[in-house]
Amino acid sequence: MTAPVRLRALVEADLVQLHRWYQDPALWDHLVGAFVRRDEAEAVAYMRRWLTPSAAEVRLAIVDTVNDALAGLVALSPIDRALGEAEFHIFLGKARLRGKGLGRAATAAALDHAFDELGLSRVWLRALQINEAALRTYAALGFELDATVSATVRKQGAETAVITMRVSDAAFRARQAAYVRRSATR
Repeated sequence: MTAPVRLRALVEADLVQLHRWYQDPALWDHLVGAFVRRDEAEAVAYMRRWLTPSAAEVRLAIVDTVNDALAGLVALSPIDRALGEAEFHIFLGKARLRGKGLGRAATAAALDHAFDELGLSRVWLRALQINEAALRTYAALGFELDATVSATVRKQGAETAVITMRVSDAAFRARQAAYVRRSATR
Protein backbone atom coordinates (compact mmCIF):
# COMPACT_ATOMS: atom_id res chain seq x y z
CA MET A 1 0.00 0.00 0.00
CA THR A 2 1.32 3.44 -0.94
CA ALA A 3 1.70 5.95 1.88
CA PRO A 4 -0.82 8.82 1.64
CA VAL A 5 1.99 11.38 2.01
CA ARG A 6 5.69 11.76 1.53
CA LEU A 7 8.01 14.38 2.90
CA ARG A 8 10.45 16.26 0.71
CA ALA A 9 12.74 19.26 0.88
CA LEU A 10 11.00 22.58 0.41
CA VAL A 11 11.50 24.32 -2.93
CA GLU A 12 11.10 27.96 -3.89
CA ALA A 13 7.77 27.23 -5.63
CA ASP A 14 6.27 26.05 -2.28
CA LEU A 15 6.76 29.36 -0.51
CA VAL A 16 3.93 31.38 -2.08
CA GLN A 17 1.43 28.58 -1.38
CA LEU A 18 2.66 28.22 2.21
CA HIS A 19 2.25 31.97 2.67
CA ARG A 20 -1.30 31.85 1.29
CA TRP A 21 -2.21 29.08 3.74
CA TYR A 22 -0.63 31.01 6.60
CA GLN A 23 -2.88 33.93 5.65
CA ASP A 24 -6.05 31.89 6.26
CA PRO A 25 -7.27 32.84 9.76
CA ALA A 26 -9.27 29.58 9.95
CA LEU A 27 -6.02 27.57 9.81
CA TRP A 28 -4.87 29.30 12.97
CA ASP A 29 -7.92 28.05 14.89
CA HIS A 30 -6.05 24.71 15.07
CA LEU A 31 -2.54 26.05 15.71
CA VAL A 32 -0.98 27.33 18.94
CA GLY A 33 0.28 30.57 17.39
CA ALA A 34 -1.67 33.69 16.57
CA PHE A 35 -2.76 34.74 13.10
CA VAL A 36 -0.77 37.69 11.76
CA ARG A 37 -1.48 39.33 8.42
CA ARG A 38 1.78 39.46 6.44
CA ASP A 39 2.86 40.93 3.12
CA GLU A 40 3.54 38.15 0.60
CA ALA A 41 6.88 39.44 -0.69
CA GLU A 42 8.21 40.01 2.83
CA ALA A 43 6.95 36.62 4.09
CA VAL A 44 8.36 34.70 1.12
CA ALA A 45 11.72 36.46 1.54
CA TYR A 46 11.75 35.38 5.20
CA MET A 47 10.73 31.79 4.35
CA ARG A 48 13.59 31.39 1.85
CA ARG A 49 15.85 30.49 4.78
CA TRP A 50 13.64 27.41 5.25
CA LEU A 51 14.95 26.04 1.94
CA THR A 52 18.26 25.14 3.58
CA PRO A 53 17.95 22.93 6.67
CA SER A 54 20.27 23.83 9.54
CA ALA A 55 21.48 22.20 12.73
CA ALA A 56 18.72 24.08 14.56
CA GLU A 57 15.76 23.40 12.29
CA VAL A 58 14.41 21.24 9.49
CA ARG A 59 11.26 22.08 7.55
CA LEU A 60 9.83 19.63 5.04
CA ALA A 61 6.96 19.80 2.57
CA ILE A 62 4.10 17.35 3.02
CA VAL A 63 3.11 16.00 -0.39
CA ASP A 64 -0.28 14.35 -0.92
CA THR A 65 0.74 11.29 -2.95
CA VAL A 66 -2.72 10.86 -4.51
CA ASN A 67 -2.51 14.25 -6.22
CA ASP A 68 1.29 14.68 -6.04
CA ALA A 69 0.62 18.14 -4.62
CA LEU A 70 1.87 20.22 -1.73
CA ALA A 71 -0.44 19.57 1.24
CA GLY A 72 1.31 21.24 4.17
CA LEU A 73 4.46 21.53 6.23
CA VAL A 74 6.24 19.72 9.05
CA ALA A 75 9.06 21.23 11.06
CA LEU A 76 11.47 20.15 13.74
CA SER A 77 12.44 23.44 15.32
CA PRO A 78 14.26 24.19 17.45
CA ILE A 79 16.51 21.15 17.45
CA ASP A 80 18.57 20.84 20.63
CA ARG A 81 21.45 18.51 19.75
CA ALA A 82 22.80 18.53 23.31
CA LEU A 83 19.50 17.19 24.69
CA GLY A 84 18.81 15.08 21.61
CA GLU A 85 15.35 16.56 21.13
CA ALA A 86 13.30 18.87 18.95
CA GLU A 87 9.93 20.56 18.94
CA PHE A 88 7.54 19.25 16.27
CA HIS A 89 5.18 21.44 14.21
CA ILE A 90 2.70 20.46 11.51
CA PHE A 91 -0.11 21.90 9.45
CA LEU A 92 -2.17 20.74 6.50
CA GLY A 93 -3.02 23.73 4.36
CA LYS A 94 -6.03 22.33 2.55
CA ALA A 95 -9.01 21.88 4.87
CA ARG A 96 -10.42 19.09 2.65
CA LEU A 97 -7.33 16.97 3.37
CA ARG A 98 -7.77 17.09 7.15
CA GLY A 99 -9.30 14.10 8.91
CA LYS A 100 -8.14 11.63 6.22
CA GLY A 101 -5.00 10.27 7.89
CA LEU A 102 -2.53 12.56 6.15
CA GLY A 103 -1.58 14.32 9.39
CA ARG A 104 -0.91 10.99 11.09
CA ALA A 105 1.18 9.77 8.15
CA ALA A 106 3.13 13.03 7.96
CA THR A 107 3.74 13.02 11.72
CA ALA A 108 4.99 9.42 11.58
CA ALA A 109 7.27 10.27 8.65
CA ALA A 110 8.64 13.31 10.51
CA LEU A 111 9.29 11.17 13.60
CA ASP A 112 11.08 8.60 11.44
CA HIS A 113 13.22 11.46 10.10
CA ALA A 114 13.88 12.84 13.59
CA PHE A 115 14.91 9.51 15.07
CA ASP A 116 16.59 7.84 12.05
CA GLU A 117 18.14 10.70 10.09
CA LEU A 118 18.77 13.28 12.81
CA GLY A 119 19.56 10.79 15.59
CA LEU A 120 17.27 12.48 18.12
CA SER A 121 15.98 10.57 21.13
CA ARG A 122 12.85 12.61 21.90
CA VAL A 123 10.39 14.92 20.15
CA TRP A 124 7.91 17.20 21.85
CA LEU A 125 5.05 19.39 20.70
CA ARG A 126 2.54 21.91 21.89
CA ALA A 127 -1.13 21.51 20.94
CA LEU A 128 -4.44 23.11 21.76
CA GLN A 129 -6.37 21.11 24.33
CA ILE A 130 -9.52 21.62 22.24
CA ASN A 131 -7.92 19.98 19.18
CA GLU A 132 -9.10 16.50 20.16
CA ALA A 133 -8.43 14.89 16.76
CA ALA A 134 -4.79 15.99 16.84
CA LEU A 135 -4.37 14.83 20.45
CA ARG A 136 -5.76 11.38 19.55
CA THR A 137 -3.39 11.16 16.60
CA TYR A 138 -0.38 12.14 18.70
CA ALA A 139 -1.33 9.65 21.44
CA ALA A 140 -1.70 6.89 18.84
CA LEU A 141 1.89 7.59 17.76
CA GLY A 142 3.20 7.30 21.33
CA PHE A 143 3.14 10.92 22.50
CA GLU A 144 2.30 11.28 26.17
CA LEU A 145 0.93 14.34 27.94
CA ASP A 146 3.18 16.32 30.20
CA ALA A 147 1.69 16.92 33.62
CA THR A 148 1.39 20.66 33.21
CA VAL A 149 -0.47 23.08 30.97
CA SER A 150 2.20 25.20 29.30
CA ALA A 151 0.04 28.25 28.56
CA THR A 152 -3.33 29.47 27.42
CA VAL A 153 -4.16 31.24 24.17
CA ARG A 154 -7.23 32.95 22.83
CA LYS A 155 -8.95 30.95 20.07
CA GLN A 156 -12.39 31.64 18.65
CA GLY A 157 -13.10 34.17 21.39
CA ALA A 158 -12.22 31.94 24.35
CA GLU A 159 -9.14 31.02 26.34
CA THR A 160 -7.92 27.51 25.66
CA ALA A 161 -5.11 25.50 27.22
CA VAL A 162 -1.92 24.72 25.36
CA ILE A 163 -0.58 21.34 26.39
CA THR A 164 2.79 19.74 25.84
CA MET A 165 3.30 16.15 24.71
CA ARG A 166 6.50 14.15 24.32
CA VAL A 167 7.50 10.93 22.58
CA SER A 168 10.71 8.95 22.72
CA ASP A 169 12.15 6.94 19.87
CA ALA A 170 11.35 3.71 21.77
CA ALA A 171 7.72 4.69 22.48
CA PHE A 172 7.16 5.71 18.86
CA ARG A 173 8.66 2.45 17.55
CA ALA A 174 6.50 0.39 19.92
CA ARG A 175 3.32 2.17 18.76
CA GLN A 176 4.31 1.84 15.10
CA ALA A 177 4.91 -1.90 15.51
CA ALA A 178 1.52 -2.32 17.19
CA TYR A 179 -0.17 -0.27 14.44
CA VAL A 180 1.42 -2.40 11.71
CA ARG A 181 0.32 -5.61 13.48
CA ARG A 182 -3.27 -4.33 13.80
CA SER A 183 -3.34 -3.21 10.16
CA ALA A 184 -2.05 -6.59 8.97
CA THR A 185 -4.89 -8.43 10.70
CA ARG A 186 -7.66 -6.38 9.16
